[in-house]
Amino acid sequence: MRAYPVAARAVRLFNESLWFLLFLMLPLTSLPLMAKFKVSSMVAPPSVLILFLLVLFWLIPYLLNSGRLPMQSLPLVGLGLVGLISSLVAFFSPVPPFRENRLLQGEIEAFITLAIGICFFLTVSVWAQSRQKLQFALRIINWTGLVILLWSLVQAYFWHKLGHYPQWVWDIQSIFSSGRLFETRVTGLAFEPSWFAHQLNMLYLPFWLAATVTGGTAHARRLWKISLENILLLLGAFVLFISLSRVGLLAFLMMAALLVFYANVRLVQWAQRKFITGTAQKRSPSQLKRFVLTLIFSLVLIALYVGAMLLVGFGLSKVDYRMAQLFDLEVLKEGSFVQYANRLVFAERIVFWQAGWGVFNNHPLLGVGLGNAGFYFHDTLSNYSWALTEVRTVMYQWASVPNIKNLWIRLLAETGLVGFSLLLGWYFLLWQSARLIRSCQEPFVRMIGWAGSFVLVGLVIEGFSVDTFALPYFWVSLGLLTAACQMVRRSMSETRQQEVIRFRPSGGKDEQQ
Repeated sequence: MRAYPVAARAVRLFNESLWFLLFLMLPLTSLPLMAKFKVSSMVAPPSVLILFLLVLFWLIPYLLNSGRLPMQSLPLVGLGLVGLISSLVAFFSPVPPFRENRLLQGEIEAFITLAIGICFFLTVSVWAQSRQKLQFALRIINWTGLVILLWSLVQAYFWHKLGHYPQWVWDIQSIFSSGRLFETRVTGLAFEPSWFAHQLNMLYLPFWLAATVTGGTAHARRLWKISLENILLLLGAFVLFISLSRVGLLAFLMMAALLVFYANVRLVQWAQRKFITGTAQKRSPSQLKRFVLTLIFSLVLIALYVGAMLLVGFGLSKVDYRMAQLFDLEVLKEGSFVQYANRLVFAERIVFWQAGWGVFNNHPLLGVGLGNAGFYFHDTLSNYSWALTEVRTVMYQWASVPNIKNLWIRLLAETGLVGFSLLLGWYFLLWQSARLIRSCQEPFVRMIGWAGSFVLVGLVIEGFSVDTFALPYFWVSLGLLTAACQMVRRSMSETRQQEVIRFRPSGGKDEQQ
């Protein structure tokens, strides 16, 4: 009899340790030690191994014990089924060959990466449905975020002060990352700067920005009313800038733009009350006056947005050699947009996007199957693209099948309109979940709602740079959002039940008593 409580405590301690390690390992997008055991050192972070154990020892037993998945997971399950069906249909289609690559192997790898992402979302969203667990996760995320920010500042100090990295910096980086250090760009502990920026935008910065906006925090103590998240936001925004990830900077600006948008809505409402509704006591404002004032406010705000974007672009053109010709529009008059993009060193991405869009146009309903879009690139690459060195290298020298380098176009090309529609449905449910908990009174819960909104907005931009499902950062963040939404819904349901019991009319014996 005594063995059962001991075993139960041991299992609980084991699971808690796994959850601690899962969040602790998130900063590592690659690990050389895993490569020695022939585990992917790039797209599969070390936390995937912990995830596998959690699925095996926690999620599956939970589901077998009549556990329920959140409503937000249904579109993802549908997306997985559509990906499986489209991949099976590909075996009955004339898929062009690409060197020695086999169709089945590519599909299995692509399906595993999608399954990894979905499992991250499911496990986190089911597990973290309490305030204690949400705080536990966010505290680990904050402390690990502080570590990678400080390490990034160390990198920035040496390449700015000395122009090179000491050997001990290389040694430490080689322990935690299979990538290399970059000159004039920080990488944290990630494989490359763009992955580091994706990591910051999809996991760390949204929660730090949301905590600053709402006044919420995952920690019990503050320093002169300043939370740890406030400090991390300042450091994180600076580190993101010196990572020189153009997509990463644009994604963070989109998050800030969401805040500005809501601030502008309040500003316009105030202006209407001040200049329009306030005059209603004297005389009713005409429709023309309403229209003119609204138009003026809108034009002023648009001018401010455009000015801010131009200012950011000008700053980037001075610190990033790739953006030096950002305002040189003569090439647009003489050539095409792709040639202009080539001057800014991102033409290769655009031509692969165009190739993926061509695959979708030819297979719009179900796509060509997970991982199969690159087989069709010989037929869909534009004529100009063959003049680019990277395109010729990928198509003629690399052994692997090329990828689209765009999450959204990849989904369209490989799962068609059916799969993409399911993803949009998932987005809609998550956005509604974020709206629900943004309206809560408690700052901590409201913080998670705003963080989820920031992740959803930033992911729209980040999807134009990352095309793998295995990076766990937005899955984890949106899983925490879903868990918080489930917690709020449960609390609201319990409150309604208590109100019903409280105001239910009594009768019979109760009334006599």
